[in-house]
Amino acid sequence: LATEEKMFRQEQLFGEPSNASNAAWGALFPKRGGFFNHPDIAPERSAYAVFHQLHCLNALRASYWTAFDAAMSSSSEPLKPEAIPPEISPKHMRHCIDLLRQALMCTPDLTGEVKNETLGGVTGFGTVHECRSWGGLMEWMGEWEDVGAP
Repeated sequence: LATEEKMFRQEQLFGEPSNASNAAWGALFPKRGGFFNHPDIAPERSAYAVFHQLHCLNALRASYWTAFDAAMSSSSEPLKPEAIPPEISPKHMRHCIDLLRQALMCTPDLTGEVKNETLGGVTGFGTVHECRSWGGLMEWMGEWEDVGAP
């Protein structure tokens, strides 16, 4: 795949569930489910890992907003907005989900995950991925991280 420079910008469209946001998320996925066969890349029916990862992120998005709406409309004792810790506030969650969406799209994991026909999809586990070395990154950070004031 060719590379391209992208400036990440928060896109409100990918926030809480609505007809428009659900359609925008749906447009991120191949039209026929994303499974393919290729003699070199995927001799067995497979899907690229990035689509599964985006699917999982979208499920987390839907789960957050379902739980948030339930907490805000609880008949016994609704949650007061000021009681929500900043790290799980709607504003912060919109930011986190959209940043992760853009990161997944910026560096898509093109590992082929073989379809489990019994499950009708992929699990994401049991497949070898070619990854950047997390240990190497942490080692580099240990050497170069600024220990001064934040």
